Amino acid sequence: MIWSKIKQLLLVVLIGLSLFLSFQIWTTGVQLREPSRSGGTPVPASLVDRSRVEVFSPKKIIWHRNELDRKLEINTFYATDWAETYLSTTAFGEVQSPQRLSFASYQEYLNDDSWVEFVFDAPVPFGIFEDGFNDLSTDYENRTFTHVLMNKENPELAGFYDSHNAFLYQIDGTEYTEEILDELLYAEDNITIDVEAFEVNERFIYLPVDEQEVEYRDYLVERLPNNLFVLQFFSDTSEIDARRTGSTTRYIDLTTELRINDSTNTLTYLRQRSDMGQMTFSERLLSSYQTLTQVENWTEHVHYQGYVPETNEVTFQRYIQGYPIYSSQQYESMIEVTVVESGLTSLQVPVRVVQTPLTLTGERTKTLPSGADIIAQLEEAGPALQRIDDIRIGLTWTESQEDERVVHFEPHWYVESQGNWIEVNRFIETLEASLNGF
Repeated sequence: MIWSKIKQLLLVVLIGLSLFLSFQIWTTGVQLREPSRSGGTPVPASLVDRSRVEVFSPKKIIWHRNELDRKLEINTFYATDWAETYLSTTAFGEVQSPQRLSFASYQEYLNDDSWVEFVFDAPVPFGIFEDGFNDLSTDYENRTFTHVLMNKENPELAGFYDSHNAFLYQIDGTEYTEEILDELLYAEDNITIDVEAFEVNERFIYLPVDEQEVEYRDYLVERLPNNLFVLQFFSDTSEIDARRTGSTTRYIDLTTELRINDSTNTLTYLRQRSDMGQMTFSERLLSSYQTLTQVENWTEHVHYQGYVPETNEVTFQRYIQGYPIYSSQQYESMIEVTVVESGLTSLQVPVRVVQTPLTLTGERTKTLPSGADIIAQLEEAGPALQRIDDIRIGLTWTESQEDERVVHFEPHWYVESQGNWIEVNRFIETLEASLNGF
């Protein structure tokens, strides 16, 4: 009888120890050796489905010369279903030879008729949406556009504009109809605001005519376990040497290093590749997109943000409800991917993601200045406008002082300068300090 009870007690202890060790392995991932997967296929770290249309969607949709002869901005977040339905399935027709057109002339072209304009954050090669064109020639696959325009009254009149090289590509016939565009412009849940075009640093930026009421947002956040990524990047975990130095855990084998920093909550991946090869721009973006779909667990949208030709680095930006997320070092908000023909060479991705939206006490909305007020504020700061490439409203990632599991998102105006997004007031303070010699 006594021996039977001892065996039962030992069994309970062993089961509890097994559960504890399993939990430790899953949540920390710092053991020097993990079970070998015998060179099997890596397990995707991402549990979120993310379409190509979502990632390469436009940052703004502008309706020029509507019935009231105004410019309206269509909220892209609420246009997601329309984009998924039509941008991936409806053909544009044949791309014609480009014609030179300055940005100023392009803006006048838009003012002459009722156009729906789709504006992108960074150049997009035609090859990304190759299925949307009739007989797209190889020469055109890696030519780029930054704007797409469709005529509201006659959607067969369409075009693609490359603001960086000042080229307008007109389209010979499309499958789009006025009814399809009406589904976008008059959708029941559509949100529109009046905007006007401001010329900034030889570019035109669409900013709201009126002050904007933007919601504060609060979320519970989750820190993803290390092992979720270890199994993605190492097909045979028996070869891993895991070391911890300070707040950083390093996983290393003969060719690969994976670093996870618990202080910045970021993952950095580095891989030696001997075969650099040659990749087209379309191939590089598509390969970067495939990497994103395998590692990014952000529950809201993620969009293509930019490309650095010198380093071949592609960046993606996290969004919440149509607004980009920003933070002081961008550790929480951006994904950076570099690929070559033989595969991924470097990656940086945040390992914290938002989960449950919260309703906390306090102010629920913030009134932000109009576009004209922001331009006036920047003009007062001396040469500020000459250093700006873009202006937009974003949400600032702010850690809760009361609960480390909670993050606050506060609306602010942001400017892009030299590839970096900076909150307007901080940008002006930094500019004034540099001008004063500090």
